[in-house]
Amino acid sequence: MNAVALGNLIGREIDLAFDLAGELVRACVFDKTLTGPGTGLLDVSTLEAPVNVLFVDYHSQDIDGSAVLLGDEKAYVRSSDLAGIVAPAAGDVITENLSGLRRVVVAARCSPTGVYWTLQVRRSNSADFGDLTLADSADERGDLTAATMFDDWQS
Repeated sequence: MNAVALGNLIGREIDLAFDLAGELVRACVFDKTLTGPGTGLLDVSTLEAPVNVLFVDYHSQDIDGSAVLLGDEKAYVRSSDLAGIVAPAAGDVITENLSGLRRVVVAARCSPTGVYWTLQVRRSNSADFGDLTLADSADERGDLTAATMFDDWQS
């Protein structure tokens, strides 16, 4: 069996799994975290893609307390859903459309056939959306100088 035929077979099986596990599949938005080459600074432009994600829990024997923590989940995403996205990596975010629940990608691996991605995700309560370059004076609460009696609303 050649790789193309195997990829087609696995692709149909993944589609079937998504159809049968409907209650576990969530409509989400995948946000790709972009960093500048060599600097590591976050880029203001982000890549987004609407994706359907199949979330499943890790088996208890897979939870080691260091790499895989209690509460981590496996997320299966079709490669076709991520067609416009550079390979998923740690730090990327998946946000559920319905609940707004955010999950941060801890690790990502593409299947050998390239049909789907397996992501290790961790639920996140933080709402860190990068730096403050887009903030304007209306969003700003002042500078970092010492507060005077007129600036300090608690006095």
